[in-house]
This record gives sequence, structure tokens and C-alpha cells, in this order.
Amino acid sequence: MGHHSVLEHVSITFAIDKISRACSHQLVRHRIASYSQQSQRYVKYEDIDFIIPPSINKNEDIALGFLSFMEDIQFNYNQLINLGVEPEDARYILPNAVATNITMTVNARELIEMCKLRLCTNAQWEIRNMFELICLCIKENKELNFLSEYLGPKCVWSKFCNEGKRSCGKFPTELGEVK
Repeated sequence: MGHHSVLEHVSITFAIDKISRACSHQLVRHRIASYSQQSQRYVKYEDIDFIIPPSINKNEDIALGFLSFMEDIQFNYNQLINLGVEPEDARYILPNAVATNITMTVNARELIEMCKLRLCTNAQWEIRNMFELICLCIKENKELNFLSEYLGPKCVWSKFCNEGKRSCGKFPTELGEVK
């Protein structure tokens, strides 16, 4: 009936494992949700998990170079810790590729808004993949699957793309124009 305020009373909590710090920085920009993220201040990393972007992983030479950089970072991080540097200061050398865990609690109305942005083909690959998994979780949950029909990119709802030249071409970017 268009009364979406009632959706603000439905809270959903997700445990999100092994996303990059780059992805978590995008996620927490959605201020209506609440987050608890694994601390780099109090966690001392024995073996650092890194997220490797597909554009790096598709080329073996580039992937090996990336992994070499990450091994150097792990070595230098361990050196700092061994020299007595506190983990909260040693973390300053860690890159956005470091994997993190985060818990997110969000109301259903905000989740719909988040999906409008993060399921767009122009969203960064990792956060888009994460929201695809979130949608799958919603779809598979018998109490929440009613939300599934509302979870999609903004263009699906408006039948219009405001991404301009970055449009995927599914919907017009200007009235009457389809790429």
C-alpha cells in the first residue's frame, strides 16, 4: 500500500565474514544501519587474510605480484609486533585488502534502499556480491522472503538509469532513450 514506514520495525542482523576493509568502508557509509566490526586495534594478526580482486586474480603474474606484496606486509607487520610495537600501531601498514568480519543490523526499509544502490552494475564488485548474498539469505528465510520482491537495483523500480554514460543499458538514461 506504499506505507513503507512499517518496514522500519523489522530489524535484520547479518554476520558478514571475510570482506575487505575497502568493502566495509563502503558498507558503513549507510548510516541508518548499526555495525560492529572486528577491531584491528585489539586483534593481533598471526596470518593475515587478504581479499584478492578478480581483476588482479585473473592474471597469474599480477596475482603472484599481489601475493608477494601481501607476504611482505605480513612479514613487516610481524616484525613490528616482534619489536614491541602494539598491534594498534602496527596496523597502520595494513592495506584495504585485509579481510574483516562485521555484524550489521538494519531495518527492512533501509535494506531496500541499500540494495537499490549496491545491486547496481556500477557498484564495486565486492559490495555488489555481498548484497547478492544478503538477498539470497532473505529469499531463503520464510519469515523475511516477502521482502525479496523489493530488493533490487534502483533502475528496476524507476525504469530509469541515472548513471549516465556508466549505464548498463537496461533502462533509458534520459526520457525516451535506451542505450
